[in-house]
Amino acid sequence: MRISLFSLLSICCFGLAAQNSQLYSYGQRDPQFTQYMFNPTYFNPAAAGEEDAWISTLNVRNQWVNLPGAPVSQIITSHLPIYKISSAAGLVVSNDLAGQQRNTGVSAMYAYHKRFRTSTLSIGVSGGIIQQQLRGDKLTTPTGNYEGIIDHNDPNLPVTLRTEVLPDASLGLYFFGKSLKIGVSANHLLLPLQASKETAVTDVQYNPNGYVYVGYDINMTSRLMLTPSVLYKTDLQSSIVDVNTIFTFNDNILAGASFRGYTNGRYDAVSLIAGLNFSGNWRVSYSYDITLSELNSVSSGSHEVVLRYRLPVARPRAGKMINNPRYLYH
Repeated sequence: MRISLFSLLSICCFGLAAQNSQLYSYGQRDPQFTQYMFNPTYFNPAAAGEEDAWISTLNVRNQWVNLPGAPVSQIITSHLPIYKISSAAGLVVSNDLAGQQRNTGVSAMYAYHKRFRTSTLSIGVSGGIIQQQLRGDKLTTPTGNYEGIIDHNDPNLPVTLRTEVLPDASLGLYFFGKSLKIGVSANHLLLPLQASKETAVTDVQYNPNGYVYVGYDINMTSRLMLTPSVLYKTDLQSSIVDVNTIFTFNDNILAGASFRGYTNGRYDAVSLIAGLNFSGNWRVSYSYDITLSELNSVSSGSHEVVLRYRLPVARPRAGKMINNPRYLYH
């Protein structure tokens, strides 16, 4: 059975605590983010142009603090609607460092919007590149020899810096209305086709990632809104489910909680979330993950910050029809 590259590196970089954990079995193509609901375009290109605004979002996550080699991730997305062609376009830039592996990606996204009376169905695609880098000279294994010439005693691991640049593509569907949001997407569809013993960072085969997202806005009162959401993630080897609830008071103050677990019954984390909208266009939010897995004895949880800027984009007004008097009478 094929394993993800992150699973392999976790054993090498994190030691016995990681060896006994399945936390790394989830595919390493995409970083883990607790506040996924504030930036759905990073996992679904069809979410571009969901709002009548140019939206730019920065996610920064420091996972499993105090655990050497734990993931540190950043993602920047920016997208806006293009009303004249019923579409949206944007850009995604990502950087993910886990142990001695770094994945850096740049992708452009496009979404076509089919508008109905009170809802929209979006079909999105993204394409770009991913640079994968592995510091083989910094890896160690329990049975390796590191006196003089590096020998990991593992033919799958390089002993020098290895870098490759691969094409990347994603597809998605996204339905959104006044309250309901439903999305389905498949990411990194080209990576399984790129594995080559001559050029690949390692001999490990990659799997695409799949996402299913559902969110719903509930107006509790004129000032209080409740937004529950669920995100299902899979790399075809294992699956994770995030369940999240956000309260928004007076359209300014946000507070909520989240739970993350595996479909095999193992728990990952519970999270607390707080945020604030300010200056009319800006939002900042913070989440803290309390680790529930075996790693809770060697880490101090996970920190995540999201900064979002929203610039409204006005819809074009429908032109007023004026009949030419020449054709009013015969």
